[in-house]
Amino acid sequence: MKSIRGIIEKMTDRLNPIVVKELRQAVQGKFLIVVLICFLCLQLLAMGIFLIIDESISVSFDAGRNIFQVLLVILFGTCLLFVPAYTGLRLATERADADVDLLFITTLRPRSIIWGKFLAGFVLTVLLYSACMPFMAFTYLLRGIDLPSIFVLLALDFIVVAVSLQGAILIGCFPANRVFKVILGVGWLVLILAVFQLITLFSFFLLRSGIGSQLDSWKFWRGALGVLGSGLALIGIFALLSIALISPVSTNRALPVRIFITAVWLLTGIGAAIWSIGVGNFVPIAVWAGSHILLHSIGLFIAISEREHLGWRIRRTIPRRPLLRPLAFLFYSGAAGGVAWSSLIIALTLLCMVGWLSAFPLMNTGSDMEEGIGGLAVLGLYTFSYVLSASLIRRTFLADRVPSAYTWVIALVLLGITTTIIPLGLFFLYGTWEKEWLVASPLGSMLSSNSDVMPLSLTIASFSVVFIGALSLPWFFSQFADFKPPREKAASKPQTNESE
Repeated sequence: MKSIRGIIEKMTDRLNPIVVKELRQAVQGKFLIVVLICFLCLQLLAMGIFLIIDESISVSFDAGRNIFQVLLVILFGTCLLFVPAYTGLRLATERADADVDLLFITTLRPRSIIWGKFLAGFVLTVLLYSACMPFMAFTYLLRGIDLPSIFVLLALDFIVVAVSLQGAILIGCFPANRVFKVILGVGWLVLILAVFQLITLFSFFLLRSGIGSQLDSWKFWRGALGVLGSGLALIGIFALLSIALISPVSTNRALPVRIFITAVWLLTGIGAAIWSIGVGNFVPIAVWAGSHILLHSIGLFIAISEREHLGWRIRRTIPRRPLLRPLAFLFYSGAAGGVAWSSLIIALTLLCMVGWLSAFPLMNTGSDMEEGIGGLAVLGLYTFSYVLSASLIRRTFLADRVPSAYTWVIALVLLGITTTIIPLGLFFLYGTWEKEWLVASPLGSMLSSNSDVMPLSLTIASFSVVFIGALSLPWFFSQFADFKPPREKAASKPQTNESE
């Protein structure tokens, strides 16, 4: 008995205290109980109405499938809307400066806090799933659906809910005022509603196509592994970004994020290459390249807003070997290193696309693949130009007024000028709308159907990269020159009494 008691005590000591705190407050509060009761009543009502109204249930072979679709919408909507909102709002409240809570007084590590929040929401999602499983099993008895299809669709929705849960935690970690958090929350809600509609329609399509009968095919497992890998990658990225946001400013917050994203870029690229060879199509490579170029284009706005001078805590971890220092410069916190890292990933991604087309010239690419590659190149080039222009403007004219953390705002203003103000001014001046007026915007080459816009956009973007890049070289080299460990102080000689 003593050994069992000791094992139980060790297990309880290893439990994440954030998970215990969140689950205890969720059980003691009224929110979870109200949601769970309403959830069960809604399922009972839907099941009862369907069984009473549908007179053909005894002869129909689609009754189970139809009621499963209704129950799936109820379960997915409840988990996707309420669980992330509940977790994110609680974290945003604790993150507020006016409410000093556990985030500011605890000695727990930031990763323990973030993963504790995620695991607590994970357990609540499992609770809702367990409450719905008896109703899902009953639909199997009504015919028209098989158990493998039920489990596959439930797993798909669970992955989407887990990603949205970690995304809500990320939004709750933003150190912003209430107005900005409300704006982020509204944007998150709009995105969640769009995802809900898209995944629901996709689930219905999989159900009608007989997804449960394809478990023995490589086509099914290829797609399933792709969805699982993408979900885990997004959860990891969102989690590391959340950890970075609540970590002290003096720490090297960018290092784990950039290492993980680089590993994701490499592993997903290998997976996309295998998938592309397997299906004989360029689409997997195009999806991989487009998603990473978009991700790192957003990363350029974040990187340019990082610190320009490293503190003592980070500098003492810089490698003392000169050969390792350039590689560490790309992954350590810092504006210049972050811009160089994101730009390098974008350039390597474009080179991989071109190299893949050269290695497999007979692969099916579609009619618009060249325009797609050109559009991605324009997106990366223009984003690079805008963020460096914003940094140059801030350092030259607004150094005493605007801190480096708000450089992304200047970049967004420049983007808004070329994307909205200039085209609208030309519209009111000439009275007609031409998509070619967006030639100085990253969206111009993608929206315009004129084939002459793409070469012009590439030319302007390339010229701006060379021009702005040349002006920013002194800033870049000065940061690289400062990226070195502090000098070791020579040991002082022991003081002795010379008279002795």
